[in-house]
Amino acid sequence: MTATIEPTIIKERLPSASARLSLAPTGSGPGLLDGAWWPRSRDLLREIPTLTDALDACWGRITHVTVNPTHWPVIPRRVPVTGHTVHVGWFADEQDRTK
Repeated sequence: MTATIEPTIIKERLPSASARLSLAPTGSGPGLLDGAWWPRSRDLLREIPTLTDALDACWGRITHVTVNPTHWPVIPRRVPVTGHTVHVGWFADEQDRTK
């Protein structure tokens, strides 16, 4: 079962460590972001701001993220991040079945 909630406004962000992220070199595909991410928790309201802080500097403003609901107990539709909101969607199949 997947639950979807509407997040409340987060007035204060919890301190967190930097995102654990590995990206393919830029230019590996036009407009594609390819890599791996190792979140520290199963809380998207806490994890997405850290991830977008790391990605925004290199890739521009991140506005949408998709996640697999198998791995996330609660999937908020929108997550407030630094200066904007990220919309969250989900997919049922693995994105890369070759690995």
